[in-house]
Amino acid sequence: MNSFAHQGVVFLSFVATLVAAAPVAAQTPSEGRAAGVSAAAQSPDARRVAETIRAVFAAAERMDLGALDTLYAGDSLTVFESAGINRGWRDYRDHHLAPELRAFKNFRYRPFEVEARVSGDLAWAVFRYALSADMAERKVDAVGRGTMILERRGSGWVVRHSHTASRARRPGDPPMP
Repeated sequence: MNSFAHQGVVFLSFVATLVAAAPVAAQTPSEGRAAGVSAAAQSPDARRVAETIRAVFAAAERMDLGALDTLYAGDSLTVFESAGINRGWRDYRDHHLAPELRAFKNFRYRPFEVEARVSGDLAWAVFRYALSADMAERKVDAVGRGTMILERRGSGWVVRHSHTASRARRPGDPPMP
């Protein structure tokens, strides 16, 4: 196993341990859902994590790769989209995201029901999202779920790992936020 892969395995194992050991805040099913923020996201750090996730979606929707440069963790980033993987921000940006964004017209990409947890300098969040775009050969109208792991850097947060999966919107799905 190369050094980069070993480092990623160690990091993800550490985060899995944190997630398993962290206490989960009590919450009724309806708490926070309408506003898209859970009871656990009320701490200042958790709110900043949720704001960072929203900033990632907003920058992608604006097709602002410069803003995304500051929101992703550089070479230590991993991105899973469905069964695909990108390692490092440059790989994800240059071989996946930028070509995809160039193909999109009328692109809308919105997170909702963001639930964040923080432990020290690491945070994790689960969320739902909606994506719509016109492409030359088809229209995309999807909903999905995702998980992000973030790391505190200075006074802000950056995404170290993202995993998203989506499917075509069905009649009972929520509208685009």
